[in-house]
Amino acid sequence: MIYLVLSCRYLLGGVFLVSLVGKLRSRAAYSEFVAATGALLGVVDRTARWAARATVAAEVVIVCALIAEPVARAGLGLAALLLGCFTVALTRALRRGSTTPCRCFGASTTPIRVEHAMRSAVLGSIALGGLLIDLTLATHRYELAGIAVSVPAVAAGILLTTRLDDVADLLR
Repeated sequence: MIYLVLSCRYLLGGVFLVSLVGKLRSRAAYSEFVAATGALLGVVDRTARWAARATVAAEVVIVCALIAEPVARAGLGLAALLLGCFTVALTRALRRGSTTPCRCFGASTTPIRVEHAMRSAVLGSIALGGLLIDLTLATHRYELAGIAVSVPAVAAGILLTTRLDDVADLLR
């Protein structure tokens, strides 16, 4: 079970890291993220800027916490909370009929869809599940072979999660 928890941590850490890079890769990308945040939340520019900054700050804290063993549980809990907020925000925007692009990972021009809310809900469930399993573990000793097996699965999960729009379009 320790490798399942480790995989949950690194999957979520990788997804949030890709998200951060996509949002912060340029001034234009960050501005587009702020605008999308405002449109998704249905708020004015000042509130959108605050929400965007808070999101980026939370993602930085989560990535750092998920990497560091002593605070990994806090990282899983914060990830579950933030992903729950994302799920609610996306669901509310969908109910309002918003066609704002999901800038979760930066440059996407695809309008938000149910898949985006589902992705956040599934990732939130992974974070919560990882936390609950981790609370049952007595030790966190890892073997190199177990880590080596986990890495390809985590990498595939990060790729599929962050390229959801492409995967969904391919399957349509």
